[in-house]
Amino acid sequence: MPSSYLIWNGRVWGKEGADAILVTDGRIEAVGDGRTFEGFTGERVDAGGGAILPGFIDAHTHLLQSGLAECGWTLDLAGLSRSETLEALDAAACARARGEWLLAEGWDESRWTPSAALSRAELDRVGGDACIVAVRVDGHVAVLSRAALRAARDAIGSRSHLVDAATGRVREEAVEAVLSLVRPDGETVGRALAAAASRCHALGVTTAHVMSGWLDPRVLEKRARGLRLRLVAHVPAERTGELAERGVATGAGDDWFRWGGVKLFADGSVGARNAAFRWPYRWGGRGRLNQRRGALRDALAAADEANLQTLTHAIGDRAIAHVLRAHREARTRPELRHRIEHFEFPAAREVRAVRSLGLSVCMQPNFVGNWSGAGGLYEASLGRGRDARSNPFRRVLDAGIPLGFGSDGMPLSPLYGIASAVSPPRLGQRLGLEEAVRAYTEGAAGLSGGLPTAGRLIPGEKADLVVLDRFLCAETAAVARVRLTFAGGELVYSASSA
Repeated sequence: MPSSYLIWNGRVWGKEGADAILVTDGRIEAVGDGRTFEGFTGERVDAGGGAILPGFIDAHTHLLQSGLAECGWTLDLAGLSRSETLEALDAAACARARGEWLLAEGWDESRWTPSAALSRAELDRVGGDACIVAVRVDGHVAVLSRAALRAARDAIGSRSHLVDAATGRVREEAVEAVLSLVRPDGETVGRALAAAASRCHALGVTTAHVMSGWLDPRVLEKRARGLRLRLVAHVPAERTGELAERGVATGAGDDWFRWGGVKLFADGSVGARNAAFRWPYRWGGRGRLNQRRGALRDALAAADEANLQTLTHAIGDRAIAHVLRAHREARTRPELRHRIEHFEFPAAREVRAVRSLGLSVCMQPNFVGNWSGAGGLYEASLGRGRDARSNPFRRVLDAGIPLGFGSDGMPLSPLYGIASAVSPPRLGQRLGLEEAVRAYTEGAAGLSGGLPTAGRLIPGEKADLVVLDRFLCAETAAVARVRLTFAGGELVYSASSA
């Protein structure tokens, strides 16, 4: 792109009557209508009458996993029926040598009839001698074939209590132990990150908060500028001491890469049947807390002392209360913007407590689109009443809690999430369109300190922009598509050339 150009013939989000944005040297220079720019003689980019918005900020995603699926290194099972899943596994396993690993991700039995999880017996029938690892969409459960269970025995080690050999199901830490055996090489990681960045651009995402897992964030730091995707890296809490020794604090970095915080887990997921609740699931059991309150308190305090933000996964009401007590005891500082991730089933008193403790929440409207409503996973697992109180976006905003949206890769699509928030099945989940867009832009930017763009269309901001193919309203959110994406003023995606 030239150093200065005009995006015109659009409808600028949040700017009544404005239809054009002037970009100079990678920043927004001016926003206005046609009369404002009558004398401009440089290059013009036609928005085709569509909406011009800030680039979307996905505040919780798994970039590497998305990229590995995009480039075919993992077998993507998202959206497949049970029979399609088994057929895909069979075809992939036939191409594997005896004892070779096959990693598949994304199956979701809550969308199947009958709603029964994959089993080891099914994998054994289609997989022959391949070591199949089929990870559920939420990442908290995997099913292994007999060959994979045998090959992973040593890696699982003391986590055998999280393994059901009869069904092949492994949970939580045991999943991570198995996945440590199935990791891509450096070249594959590079291809996957490039594929994931391209996918983000096609969906209008210009900044991604990456849950880096085992991937060294310095790989992200090295590649971010070349990817033309702004990255905020969040690492497992086990690395808090290492980051403290290196003097790394939340917000450190440059325009393309920032260090985020450290990730902790208070519970599992509803689909894995181990999100921690006060009241039991419909089939019994209340889920489980992943760590004692004292251990969680100490982890929060250590991160806070090291000037590192924390992001604590908490889905069930019992887990959320557990996290809030730990923050209170650790006396964490509001200025670090400590986060609770997901926050799916809080009680009213927990919403109030989040505000009083100065915490923020990162929620996933994509979960509502996937699992809420009549016949969905939440209702089947917990009953209609608890589903109706799930993902209370309205209550969170009304309480004045800083709210940002992330996709968690389910799917990696802000427009899907926005549509899920403005037209959800339950009243308490409903937001206005402006509120939902803000949570995927300015709100998401506010979840971490020091972001190079604040998710706003104002002069001086980085020109991270997305142009949609139509005017955006509640009725069109589900069908709108990305036409153009700009990162730092550079055109990184055009639907016409995709």
